[in-house]
Amino acid sequence: MAGSFEIESRYAAPLAECAHCGHMLPQGLGEKECVICGAVCRVSHQPTIDNLTDETLPCPHCNTVVVAGTDERPTELTCSACTGKFTLTPKILKVEIDCPGCERQLRIRPKPGTRELKCPACESKFNVTF
Repeated sequence: MAGSFEIESRYAAPLAECAHCGHMLPQGLGEKECVICGAVCRVSHQPTIDNLTDETLPCPHCNTVVVAGTDERPTELTCSACTGKFTLTPKILKVEIDCPGCERQLRIRPKPGTRELKCPACESKFNVTF
């Protein structure tokens, strides 16, 4: 079994806002610290936890269906049929932002705080706050 396989999960935790300042929290479930105000918030979403735990995917070595069985990502999985190992990685969410200069849609990974973006089409710079 040459090489290590990484498969992205089909499910991601929803984006959550800080209860104290309203800015976006780091992505994921559990206790998250707001990078803006430092408050610690508990992020929980039972439908997402259920989807992550029950997620099924084909083994990249033999195509046997494997059940993740945990809501932790990344997680190392071993196929029971061929004993092949692979990693189930977290899904990375992207959001679409309209460029104020040319109204083209840009897909970016949301991160807490303010970011300066430069549109690749019209070269205009603008700030986005999450």
